[in-house]
Amino acid sequence: MKHLLHIMAVICLLVSSVFAQDKEQVGSAYFQAVDEYKTKNYTKSIELVKSLLVDGKSSYEFYALLAYNYDKLNDFDNAYKNMLEARKRKPDDEDLLQGSLAILTRHKKWKPAIELSEKTIPMYPQNPEIRYFYALALSEKGASKTALSQIEKAKAGSPSDARMLELEGKIYYQLKNYDKADMSLRWAASINQNSSEIWNNLALVQESLYKSNKKLGKKSQANTYLEEAKSCIEKASSLNGESNTIKENSKRILALTAL
Repeated sequence: MKHLLHIMAVICLLVSSVFAQDKEQVGSAYFQAVDEYKTKNYTKSIELVKSLLVDGKSSYEFYALLAYNYDKLNDFDNAYKNMLEARKRKPDDEDLLQGSLAILTRHKKWKPAIELSEKTIPMYPQNPEIRYFYALALSEKGASKTALSQIEKAKAGSPSDARMLELEGKIYYQLKNYDKADMSLRWAASINQNSSEIWNNLALVQESLYKSNKKLGKKSQANTYLEEAKSCIEKASSLNGESNTIKENSKRILALTAL
């Protein structure tokens, strides 16, 4: 959610150089484009911004807004191309770099996300969002321990962000540290109770804890984790019953029999 707030802060800003060019006309068209973006009329927003560019008006905000619109339309090539154009006009801008990482990770471009993060973090070491995107890309590339160290630093700057805790839980799960994964995901679920993905991931952790306790002969603990796994996956299903992943996990978990 926080990176969305940063995006809105970027696209709602109109620099003085733009106002110097037909101030009223340009401002009106730009803010109309912003409003179209807010109401999810992405194609219309793109048309309005392009009309300004055709008229010879140019600003980094225009290209950033185009980038975010194309991103929403799942058009990575145009999204990233326009973000690069925005960054040409305002090099090393923190919000634009953060927006670039958001686009790269959303479209699963893990390697360039890692490369850009490693260039950006020394410039903005206190930015938790940038470290979050870095940790996300690292975890997807299998560098779980390095990712965990980065998410720890990100949490320091944003300790109550459910995304940070969710990612931390997933990393601990990858490392088979189920107790810590359980703790992180429970905390994430307490902050964001309407995330089907968090509940699904928590169900997977509970399932793993059930199996590990079952192997150790700890029947009571195993049965407790199994009931929690079933409760979590049912919660995930109620929030997103169309997800094939949740359907498959639900079928498997609900078929497990208590000891």
